This record gives sequence, structure tokens and C-alpha cells, in this order.
Amino acid sequence: MLYGRERFYMTGNIVIFVTDQRQSNLAACLPGKIHRLDWRRGVEKEEALKVLDNSRYLVLPVPVTKIERNHDVNLILKEELTREKERDWMLFGGIFGPEWRQRCEDAGTEYYDMMTDAVVVHRNACITAEATVAEILKYSDYSIREQKIIVSGYGRCGREIARVLSAMGAKVTVLARSAEARRLARTEGHEAVDFSYGPEEAYGARTVVNTVPALVIREPMIREMHSDAVIIDIASRPGGTDLMAAEAYGIKVVAALGLPGLYTTKSSAKVLADAILEHSKIRQDRKEAKTWIYQIAI
Repeated sequence: MLYGRERFYMTGNIVIFVTDQRQSNLAACLPGKIHRLDWRRGVEKEEALKVLDNSRYLVLPVPVTKIERNHDVNLILKEELTREKERDWMLFGGIFGPEWRQRCEDAGTEYYDMMTDAVVVHRNACITAEATVAEILKYSDYSIREQKIIVSGYGRCGREIARVLSAMGAKVTVLARSAEARRLARTEGHEAVDFSYGPEEAYGARTVVNTVPALVIREPMIREMHSDAVIIDIASRPGGTDLMAAEAYGIKVVAALGLPGLYTTKSSAKVLADAILEHSKIRQDRKEAKTWIYQIAI
């Protein structure tokens, strides 16, 4: 029931909420005719409902919480998911938090978190590693080759970043809590120590790349850094660096968030598009009727 609104589905229509250049490029990677809208300066509710009622797939940002940048759109989506039971939508996005997951489950709405897709995570890690190199070259006064660089954390991103930096001639030291992660890092050609050795290792490093979303780059380590060192922190907010300590010692900290949305954005968009096509019926819908892609800047 749509509470008096006429329902007029065109099979397989897609809504992409655009918050960065990657999302902007995404439409070109999907089958359909693109119709661009701009809701950044406000949107009439009836216009929004018409677009949403006329669509099957909704592509939310990465992370999904970016949708909250637009109060009107965020509120409309919440209202529709709250009151519509078994809404005929499929939602795509990245990092659905507990609130969004619960909202979709309560409404009986199917959703897919692309950041749980192993292929997406790996391909994003590769792009993130390349973008991290760009951030180092932008903010550091030193060449990567023969530079000692600390990589904090050895998950998917940390591992790929260490691999790329090592291939470029850097002397990489990995900080990792897990003995297994340190063993793996050593087998892959890096130095690897526990975080307790961070201050000792920091003394000779000019660049630290943090991938751990917890406070791991602390005052004892920052205190040992040279005044022209730089910390590239790619971990999600609030990051893993003691910002007050860094300011006190004059150490530059770069919060390098969402790198796939800033660098190689067409390749980054293709990563998401492949996942959407893999986990939807968009290709089949395309055969049955003309698919419209509503590309909406929010």
C-alpha cells in the first residue's frame, strides 16, 4: 500500500545517490539510460517519492552513513523503509551500520553490503594502496625508494600497501598485534614487530601509514618521530593517531579517508558496478524493459 500514491514501476530502474566522484562514475558502468538530478539544494517530497516508487535498485554511498549529509533524502528513506512492509527495493551500499541493517530487516527490504564482498574488499585494497602512494608523495619530503616506512596493521589494506611500497624500494616495517600477521609479513619480505616496539621503530622512519581503526599511534611513538615525519592515517574515523600528541610534537597527520572515492574513480566505480551486477537481476531486467538510472547528487 502506498497511501494514495500511484505505483508505476518500470522494471529494474536504478537510483544512485552521488556523494563522490566514484558514485558519479558508477552510472556509466551499469546498463541503462542516465537521468541526472541534483537534490543538494533541497528536494520536493513528491518528486523524491515518484523517483523512488519508480525504481527497483537503490545504490547508497560508501559508507552508507554519507546519505545523512542530505537531511531531506535521509528522512524520506527512513520514512519509506519504516512504513512500507516488504518494499520492492534492493539496496546496495557499503558498511551498513546496525541502525540501517535493522531498518531494512524490519521493512523486509533486501540489502547487500558491498564491503563484505571479498572481491570488492581486495580490489579496493589494491586501489587504496596506489592512492596511499599518491598521498605519501604529496605530503612527504622524501622519496619512497630506500625510505624506512612503517605500516601499522596487516589486514587487507595494510598488506597491499606494504607490498606496493616494498616493490617501490621502501624498507617496510609492519606493526601488528597478531603473531600470525607478523609471521606472514616476514614471509612476504618485510620487517615486522609488535606495537610495543613502535617507539623504537619510529625513530628512523619518515613516514607512518596507519590502517588500524583504533588508537595505536600513541604519544611514545610520536615523540620519537623526526620533526619532518608524516603520518598518513587511512583508518575510518576517528582514525588511529593521537592527534593531540602529534600537534604537540609538530608531526603532520593526514586523514586520508575514502581513497577509492578520490583516486582512480572510474576503476573504483567499476569495482562497485561488478558487485551490483553480480548480486542483482539488472541484466535480466534490462532485457525486459528500458532501464533508467537516476543519478542523484546529494
